[in-house]
Amino acid sequence: MSEEITADEAGKRILDSNGTEIGVVVDIDANKGTVSVEPEQAKLGGDLESRLGWGRDAQSQYPLRHDAIDDITDEAIRLREEY
Repeated sequence: MSEEITADEAGKRILDSNGTEIGVVVDIDANKGTVSVEPEQAKLGGDLESRLGWGRDAQSQYPLRHDAIDDITDEAIRLREEY
């Protein structure tokens, strides 16, 4: 993944490697290479949450590390297959 995270990612859907929407970008920290995601809790599985470091708690946003991202398009951010 060589693309840089920019402010343009705000509002994009986050898709797992199968194309299932698992959340939406709500904040960006381009300097750290992370986006904050508001997850779609009903679509997250325990394994995916664990690999991403997300949990089922009171948080409404979770960071998504740059190294978990496979591709960034105009509409979405797709996770790497291992996620």
